[in-house]
This record gives sequence, C-alpha cells and structure tokens, in this order.
Amino acid sequence: MADKVASKVLEYDMFIHGEWVPAASKERINIHNPATGEVSSSVPRGVQADLDKAVDSAEQGLKVWRDTHPAERARIIYRIAQEIRARAREFAELESLNTGGSVGGALHTVNEVCARRFEYYAGLADKILGDSFLAPNAYFTFTLREPKGITAHIIPWNGPLWTGSRSIAPALAAGNSLIVKPSREAPLSLLKLAEVAHGCGLPKGVMNVVTGTGSEMGDALTGHKSVDAIYFTGSGATAKQVLQSASGHFAYSVMELGGKSPNIVMADANVEAALQGALWGIFANAGQVCVAGSRLLVQKPIHAEFVARLAEMAEGLRLGGPDVEADMGPLISDRQRKSVLGYIETGKGEAQLVTGGGVPEDPALGGGYFVKPTIFDSVPRRAKISQEEIFGPVLVVTPFEDVDEAIDIANDNDFGLASAVWTSNLRNAHRVAQQLESAQVYVNHYFSAGFEVTRTPYKGSGFGHSEGPESINEFLNTKTVSIDMK
Repeated sequence: MADKVASKVLEYDMFIHGEWVPAASKERINIHNPATGEVSSSVPRGVQADLDKAVDSAEQGLKVWRDTHPAERARIIYRIAQEIRARAREFAELESLNTGGSVGGALHTVNEVCARRFEYYAGLADKILGDSFLAPNAYFTFTLREPKGITAHIIPWNGPLWTGSRSIAPALAAGNSLIVKPSREAPLSLLKLAEVAHGCGLPKGVMNVVTGTGSEMGDALTGHKSVDAIYFTGSGATAKQVLQSASGHFAYSVMELGGKSPNIVMADANVEAALQGALWGIFANAGQVCVAGSRLLVQKPIHAEFVARLAEMAEGLRLGGPDVEADMGPLISDRQRKSVLGYIETGKGEAQLVTGGGVPEDPALGGGYFVKPTIFDSVPRRAKISQEEIFGPVLVVTPFEDVDEAIDIANDNDFGLASAVWTSNLRNAHRVAQQLESAQVYVNHYFSAGFEVTRTPYKGSGFGHSEGPESINEFLNTKTVSIDMK
C-alpha cells in the first residue's frame, strides 16, 4: 500500500560543518505524522561516508572550541538559549509534527526545558574548576579539566528537544564537539537546533547532526574509533548493543534507559491532587515518557474509589493531533502501537481491565496511531505488564496494605528511574524517599523541572550523572599535573 502524503512535505538535509548536506547515497527516509499517518517530512538516509564527513568536521570543530575562552563559550551558549526562546513556536511546531504531541506541550518543552538547560549550562561554562595540593618542599599537584573530545549523542523519538538538550548543552559548555544522531522518526527539531546554534556563533564542526537508521548510521557512529564518548537515551536492549559497539574502542559511555516508575498513593494523601498526578503521570505524551508513572500503588482503604474516579477521568480525555490541542496524542508509529496493543492483550489475561484496552472508534482518528487510555486493576506485582516498560498509555494498579508493602512492591522491579509518593505524613514521605531504589522521587506531585540538581539512574535504568552541576563531569577528563618543588 502506498504511503499517504501530506499536501506539504518538509525536506531537511543533514547539518555538517555549518551546512546542509544530502546523503552520499542520495536516498531519503520518509517521516510520518503520527496523528494522521501521512508522510509529513523526509531526511537523508545517511551512510558511512556521511558519518566520516561528520567526524572530520567534529575534529576540526574541536580544535577551535576547546581552545575558545570559557567566557566566550558561555556567551555563545546563552545566545543559543535566547534564540530558542525567540523561535519557540517554530521549534514547537516541528516537535509536534514529528511526535504527534500538542503544540502547547511542545512550547513548554522548548521554553522551560530546552532553553532553560542552555541558560543553565552557559552559566557553568566558565566555572569548570580543578583541585590543587601542595606538599611543602616536595611537590605541587593540580588538576586540569579537559573536554572528552568528539561526543556522540543518540536521541530517542519521544522528546527530541527534551532529551537532546540534556546532553547537548553541557557537552558544549565543557568544550566538546558533537555528532548528534536523532531518531529516524523525529529528527527535525534537532536539525533546526544545529542550524540555530551555528547562527549564534558556534564554530563550524562543533555541532553536527546526521540522520539515518539505527542499524546503519547509529551502529556506525557508536563503533567509530574517533568518537571519544557516547551519550545514549533509549531502551535497555539497544543500550547493550551500543555498549558492545563502544567497547571496541573503549569509548566513554553514559546511559539513560527505561523505567517502570511506581506512583504510591497513601490513604492520607490529598486525593484530588493525587488523581491529577496519577492521570498525567501516565497519560502525558501518551505514556511515551521514560519516567512515566506506569505503576500505580494505592493503599487499600481508598483503592476502589480512587481507581473508579481515575477511570472516569481517563475516559474523559480528548484524543487528537496537535491541530486540536487534545489532551492525549498518538503513539509515534504503527510499530509502537502494535507493541502497546500486544501488552494490552497480555494484560487482559493477567489482571482486570477497567477502561480502554484498544484503539478509539472515532473515524476522525483512524489514520493516526492512537490507543485509548487504558487502566488495569489488581495487577500482580510480577505480572508482565507490571514488570516490563510498555511505553504507552497503559496504567497498572496494585493495592497495598501499609508503607512497608508499598516500598517492597515499588522496589520489586529491574528499573529505577523515577517514583512518587502522595501523603500528608512527613515521616512517611521521608522514609519512602530514602528507601525507594530510584534516581528521583516526587513527593505530592509528578514530573519535575528541577534541572539544577543532579541525579543518577538506578539498576536497569542506566548509569551516569544527568542534570545539575555534577553532570558537567560526564563531559570532562581530569588530568593530574605534578611539579617537583625540591
């Protein structure tokens, strides 16, 4: 069956050494609008020759950028932040076109996440300091903090600007050059970011964006011997392939992977606030969020009523594409929808289906990759839908007796990226926060914009610092210099 094609199709090339560059093969990849199923844009299908060109460019850019005064680096990065804000609508529309999410939600990401990160790391660029130690009449030792070198950034489709800015901004602040490989499903906003950054004074070769498939361009990038460090966000299965590829040339690696985050509601919680947190914790971006609150644990005295009200709220969500500013958008692709529907069918045999459980009947949504907001109740803790990351609008609910059982259930999982607890008991809030095996714990809210503090994933959710001041160290080598003072 031939692809449906939108009336206007955007065509972007790769961005290498400050210029738009087609693929050496001249082949292109069609990108579908998840809300309609139509071909909305296309990018080059990059091959090894294109990557080699990007690496050559990054080597040239690194020589300039690492020797640029940190204060000047800071000024350029801050200009990038200002330009992102000035062109927020343009970025948001590109992000929404690729991901199917609302323009309003994308505007929040552009302004309060992407631009904010560039502002923050602009402020750190001239504050990268070392240590010193003096042994009188013996030796003087100090450290130099130097860029890793050529850094590869592999960005997923569920939030290109949200996820991409997390590693791109600090890598630039630390003086590295970059090769960014966005997902084939959602590359447009990161291509535009590279163009904007170059226009703000970023030297040629410092930020290059290559496009193509993961099996071709992605594998070639992670295995390239000139790449010094790899920053990957995505699934655990793909991460293992990336790490294996990187091990061939000992590339430094940082991994932020999946989650199956527990959202704990105690009987003494503010129920109205907890309902909103539970609803948007899983149905924001159609559940395609690595920190989504996909496991809801509700204390038994309020369990039945809480689930009934939450199901009613879920059934009232409006589904649609960016053009109608719906409450919940589509999944990224037909392949992802099939995966989510497969989990739903499994869940029907493991637990009680409360609401949802399939595709919407509205014919206006027929061309897009939509799935109804779905809730399963009384889900056993070891059920497949309770253990594996579904990455879609599917919530699993498990009741619990007391705080000890809640902590035990919450930690009985291979992931450890995010979690939440809703309670009016300050002692319980602190206790749960300390005992959860999780990179971040939300107390009486879900999702956080606190990018000024650092976190590290637990267990199968990855490794390495992200956000905040400590994350800059992931983009720096530390060299010790010792001078004989005798």
